[in-house]
Amino acid sequence: MKRVVLNYLVIATITFSATLMSCDKSDYKDPQNLIGRWAHPMYADNAEGKAIIFYERTNKLPVDSNGIEFIKNGSLIERKNAGWCGTPPVTYSNYSGNWHTQNENIIITVDYWGGMEHRIWKIIDVTETTLKIEVILQEYDNK
Repeated sequence: MKRVVLNYLVIATITFSATLMSCDKSDYKDPQNLIGRWAHPMYADNAEGKAIIFYERTNKLPVDSNGIEFIKNGSLIERKNAGWCGTPPVTYSNYSGNWHTQNENIIITVDYWGGMEHRIWKIIDVTETTLKIEVILQEYDNK
């Protein structure tokens, strides 16, 4: 009888431990985690060659570099190049747009100097201080 109880305890402990380990600590599906300003993007490629962007949370959008602000009502402000030329000195402007989440993706529509941009970003991780995304789609509608 003791052996049967011991077996049940071992199975219950293993099941409970596996459940805890499978929980993801970042709740990327909660749009509230995205609300705020993100800047200082760093770019990399993953093993499949897809673009990965790392952002850090900031108090305000930078004046002289890229950044994005996700606003609670589904609107956004993106700070990016004011024109087609990326040769220094680069000037920056704020562009307005909209966003929403769909599963683990952020769907973004935002103005740019030449028209409208459509993006799908897969959220890899979002914490209080960092946002890591994979670029799934990036399309442009020219004016």
